[in-house]
Amino acid sequence: MSHAQVKIFESRAKLMISGEYMVLRGALSLALPLKYTQRLIAESVESEPLIAWESRVDGKPWFSATLTLPDFRVKKTTSRRISDTLSGILQAAASLNPDFRNMNHSSHVMTDMDFHPEWGFGSSSTLVSNIAWWADCDPFELNNLTFNGSGYDIACARSDGPILYETRSQIPNFSTANFHPAFHKQLYFVYLNRKQNSRTSVKELDLSGIPERTIDVISGITNEMVTAGSLKYFQGLMDAHEAITGRILRKIPVREALFPDFSGSVKSLGAWGGDFVLAASDAPQDYVRDYFQARNFNLLFNFSELV
Repeated sequence: MSHAQVKIFESRAKLMISGEYMVLRGALSLALPLKYTQRLIAESVESEPLIAWESRVDGKPWFSATLTLPDFRVKKTTSRRISDTLSGILQAAASLNPDFRNMNHSSHVMTDMDFHPEWGFGSSSTLVSNIAWWADCDPFELNNLTFNGSGYDIACARSDGPILYETRSQIPNFSTANFHPAFHKQLYFVYLNRKQNSRTSVKELDLSGIPERTIDVISGITNEMVTAGSLKYFQGLMDAHEAITGRILRKIPVREALFPDFSGSVKSLGAWGGDFVLAASDAPQDYVRDYFQARNFNLLFNFSELV
């Protein structure tokens, strides 16, 4: 009698602090793996060749599907959009490792995210990382075949602390960054109440015209952020980064647009116009919380709660 085999994989959520958009042109980016994760538990079972897939958010059912083997076609689903994406990732994984397609047994797969998919923390990247582990293929290659971003989120998924990330001639390059500033208690992450699709916002942008010197300036800001010794200096870097990115995107920076009277600096993180922003202020924590809550931005984390 064969015993069911259970495999468990876990990948970290992420936030990009500097280098958004420009990272796609080779700029150095500072990115933070978070305390939040997504787990994937795959159990081989004896039955007809199928994958019974179940996804949960905070332990509550969120999505389920049945996929046929060996072609990963969707047989049954609670969301066609999600199952089509899932089927595409599994097929891409099998193209990188054909042995994965030849699972001659069925699997029951359960994923559990302890963060909400709308937050933009990387519900896709943590899934790609976990599936790459399960399929025994390269997570960056799998990401290129499916979502084609810079790959920084894949690097975060498998890192235990802050990283400096860049792509050189399409090859991901990253190293650990010693980023735990003395003023971390003055840093906050605020959710803007709307999910931003970073893939769409990147597609709509032509980044080819950005001068090389602008890329270098952003890389310089990233390096300075890691070593910044004071909150005031760090805020100056945040503001400079926002001004440059705003000019490139032809958009008004988020502090100017939404929080002009905030006592401190506010910087967009990732795709502009949604997900989280970084707020930095030397005002008391109560002021910061009250300020954002009065404007209906109720989801706010301090640095130590997330990073």
